[in-house]
Amino acid sequence: MSQPKDKDPLGKLLDGYLADLMDMSAEDVLAGEDPKAVKASGLKMLDAAKAEAGRRKLAIARAQMAARASSTGTTDTGSVSAAEARAFLRAAANDPLFTLAARKLEELTDEEAIRMYLQLQQVKASRSDAEGD
Repeated sequence: MSQPKDKDPLGKLLDGYLADLMDMSAEDVLAGEDPKAVKASGLKMLDAAKAEAGRRKLAIARAQMAARASSTGTTDTGSVSAAEARAFLRAAANDPLFTLAARKLEELTDEEAIRMYLQLQQVKASRSDAEGD
């Protein structure tokens, strides 16, 4: 039967700090500071950490979407004009293959119209691939 391994040095250090902290009184931990101020400071740090985590997740998601878009070739918007994209979207609004939210195409910016066009083209292509399998 094997003996459990000793904790790594960092684990021992953390355990020691935790034991010291648990043995301290609240007054010693707060070092004379106002508990409400310490709590507010801790919450502020937690909020900042959450915001930073959100920014990092968003950056990762954007990078993944950009990588996915470049691998599928959807970043080439120069091959379709906004007018062509809007014409396709008008036709797609009556196509049972797509479910488009009720909106006026004229309210879309050129970039939004092209983006929607490219997304619908991806849907059509993936549907064709699925039916071809």
